[in-house]
Amino acid sequence: MIIEDEEAKANAAAFSAFFDSEFPGQLRRAAMLLRDRDAAHDVVHDALLQVWQRWGDLADPGPYLNRCVLNGCRDHASSRRRRRTLGAEVMAESTHPAGFAELHDVLLRLPFNQRAAVVLKFYGGLSTDEIAASLDCPIGSVGPWIQRAKRHLLKELT
Repeated sequence: MIIEDEEAKANAAAFSAFFDSEFPGQLRRAAMLLRDRDAAHDVVHDALLQVWQRWGDLADPGPYLNRCVLNGCRDHASSRRRRRTLGAEVMAESTHPAGFAELHDVLLRLPFNQRAAVVLKFYGGLSTDEIAASLDCPIGSVGPWIQRAKRHLLKELT
């Protein structure tokens, strides 16, 4: 494909850099939410396609990508197509400490919004405002979701 327009070349280069920086983290988060690396790959790919389609209109594509990935995960998780096991390759690739598998199993039993809030805060490093924007919810919902999730995790892991 030959891109003749300089602005189009610049947009393509900027998106390529954005893709390279965002894809690995988004894939890990989606895999943790969905328990399925292949489905996570599809969700993240579709989300990045949505970002590309709106690339020229987005001042900050990061939050939009987060929302697209989370919505894709939510849609996939609610569909009958989902699988019930986490791909072994996700766990094999991880460099997580001992006990991560047990934590991950308990985390997967949380309701989606609680699980997403915990993953985005502690694994993704997002602020409460960023989590609320990503989940398209009031900021006041994020704290209680995280607190309920922490109580549940503490109860299950001790």
